[in-house]
Amino acid sequence: MEKSVKKPELLAPAGNYESFMSALNSGADAIYLGLGDFNARGNIENFNSENLRKTIEKAHLFGVKVYLTINTLVKNEEIDDILNLVRFALKSKVDAFIIQDIGLAYLLSKKFKGIELHASTQMGIHNLEGVKFLEQLGYSRVVLARETPLSEIRRIKEGSKVEIEYFIQGALCVGFSGNCYLCSLLAGASGNRGKCKQFCRLPFRLDGKEGYYLSTKDFCMLPSLKELVDSGVTSLKIEGRARRPAYVASAVNVYRKAIDKEFDYDKKDIEKLKKVFNRGDFIEGYFKNEKIIYPFAQNHMGVEIGEIINFKKGKRFNEATLKSSHNLIKGDTIKLFEGKKEVAVVSPVDIKTIGKDLYVFTTTANLKRGLKANLIVDSQLEKEELSKKRTLNLTAFVEAFEGKPAKLSVSAEGQSVTVEGYEILQKAENQPLSENDCLVSLSKCGEEFVLCKFTFNLGNVFLRKSELNELRRRAIIALREKIILSREKDEIAETQFDKKVKVEEIKNSKKILFFSSLFELENADKNYDYLVFSPAKYDKQEICYLAEKIKGKRLFLDTPVIANKEDAQFIKEVLKACPNLGIYATNYYALNLADKDNTIVGSELNIFNNLSIEFYKNLGYNKLVLSKEEFDKSELNSLGCELFIDRRPPRLIYFKHCPIKEHFGGNCGECKYKESHIYELNGKKLKLKRKKVVNCHFYLEGTADLLSYAQTGFGVVEEI
Repeated sequence: MEKSVKKPELLAPAGNYESFMSALNSGADAIYLGLGDFNARGNIENFNSENLRKTIEKAHLFGVKVYLTINTLVKNEEIDDILNLVRFALKSKVDAFIIQDIGLAYLLSKKFKGIELHASTQMGIHNLEGVKFLEQLGYSRVVLARETPLSEIRRIKEGSKVEIEYFIQGALCVGFSGNCYLCSLLAGASGNRGKCKQFCRLPFRLDGKEGYYLSTKDFCMLPSLKELVDSGVTSLKIEGRARRPAYVASAVNVYRKAIDKEFDYDKKDIEKLKKVFNRGDFIEGYFKNEKIIYPFAQNHMGVEIGEIINFKKGKRFNEATLKSSHNLIKGDTIKLFEGKKEVAVVSPVDIKTIGKDLYVFTTTANLKRGLKANLIVDSQLEKEELSKKRTLNLTAFVEAFEGKPAKLSVSAEGQSVTVEGYEILQKAENQPLSENDCLVSLSKCGEEFVLCKFTFNLGNVFLRKSELNELRRRAIIALREKIILSREKDEIAETQFDKKVKVEEIKNSKKILFFSSLFELENADKNYDYLVFSPAKYDKQEICYLAEKIKGKRLFLDTPVIANKEDAQFIKEVLKACPNLGIYATNYYALNLADKDNTIVGSELNIFNNLSIEFYKNLGYNKLVLSKEEFDKSELNSLGCELFIDRRPPRLIYFKHCPIKEHFGGNCGECKYKESHIYELNGKKLKLKRKKVVNCHFYLEGTADLLSYAQTGFGVVEEI
């Protein structure tokens, strides 16, 4: 297999200290984790001020980096708390921060010169134009959206200098990251605030049929690993801060082996990953145009291992016979299916082997013959995966002569220390210090070091074992500290940058009108200051005609949230042909397409605090639409620019995949899309809508009554 240029970083998740140790021991190069509530996994244990420094020291000892996730939108009232969190994290020597909120990134880059910022996948960066916008702001790395195709990764690598991070394993969100408002607007539990309730994993009704129509399969990029690295990805990221330590260990072990073996792998590696977690088989993200939805179930499926061939009902316990190629043992868990329907989950007890591949076990579950059995917990495998320990090789030299204190020199990872005993050594009368004495003591160097080389130079002297052990203890502590310090950055000084921005009263609020055709515009209320053309199908001739026809009003072109190279190029060509046309930007890629005064920063860019407003104002953008996320109006004030609230029927979730092909079949030449497709959840009806630039873009639209915050005092965005 052709050798890749450079070995990539393997980045692992940690939702708690146990998972952190699983990632570390399994060979991760870097680990990302959350501290407190300000991260996108606010519903898990996370880390705290008591264990963060200990965690980072452990990681740095082994040359592993730690990235702190602050990947949520931030309220004005939370800024002081987050600054204190960042100060503590910097003091604890965190290597980098993964940030979503553009206002927070703006503040941190001003207050802490030299801080390393990574753009969270929640920012939805998926093309070169978006990367270039963030690159000029000081981001050193971008975590690309899972929707980013391989061709665009190559384009980003060729056109920018930022590091590229990409997800390779785990859960695949059906909604475009950062622009899923499903839980937020239906239940006040925002994914952008770390409170996602995963409504996408619930059963929906779609055109009268029920199924898990928004629940995606898990993704596994093992087959595309080499292509990813060769295209320019420098960090391979495993998803799963909410998953068990055994999952983290298995995922890191599999990818560590693949990376170290020039991206080679086999079916057993895929099976191992499936055993620890998979939803309806694996897909390679969006790379292969595979079906991404598994409508029959939304939880861990495991791997099929056999079938129930006999079942006896008892008074207290039932007895089942399983025919299986898997060696069933206590601690395993199996899931039983009738067809594709889940029937029961069983942890077998009192297991007896009665013949080749036949196992009898007792259970309280009511089973029957013919049920298919999937293994969802392989206890022996998990025990093996979690048993690995990461250690450093230690070299030691002992010197002991009469009339001098004993000396112990130890070295590891390119660092060395020497410590001396507290007493002058005396001539031994009957029990001189021996090589074996030294070897026995130095072999007890803890869980982090393993003695691999030992030399000595000993005279005829006596040294108490307790003194020798104390010498070893002091040397290991000193060496450990020296290794850690050698791998940590210098302290970052805090500047006096003032986060308190000037507040001015809003005056003369203006209005923006969205329309999709000239007919709609001609029959609309004329009391609008800006017009945004948002057609279902983008036609260059029609757009230019409107730009020329409309007089006295500024016309802006709505942009898709997701745009590949062809979509972005089409918009650039339209702007070149229509120089008076402005842009309604829904993603960072669109912010540099037109001049700043001719750009509206749209609600999908999630302006959520005064810092974000100040950031855009300083860059020269003066027409800003606030995020669709819930907020208290008193928290957001005018800064001398125009602020708007989006009162259109909310677009709750955006899709990269084509739901029509997924659920109704057909192809682009014979599209089966209809205006009447409805997804229904608990009585809420969400309409499937399509926009086509060069490619089709789909989203679910709710009703306007889902927006509960006040609009008084702000400009308004409305749609005909």
